[in-house]
Amino acid sequence: MQHGQVVGSTNDKGEHPHDHPLTPNDLWSTVYKHLGIDQNATITDYSGRPQLLLPFGEPIRELM
Repeated sequence: MQHGQVVGSTNDKGEHPHDHPLTPNDLWSTVYKHLGIDQNATITDYSGRPQLLLPFGEPIRELM
């Protein structure tokens, strides 16, 4: 992973993103891709229904 960089920007108080807003799932997607885990994989919940490992999110291309 590429690290030690800033991705995007916020207002002067750090409250709201100006460009390239990201979600926590984008971070998880980046980690999963780096580890070779398929984010579209499913796991079974307690009632036996398949659930997506990560329902949404894209890898952060600046960190790949």
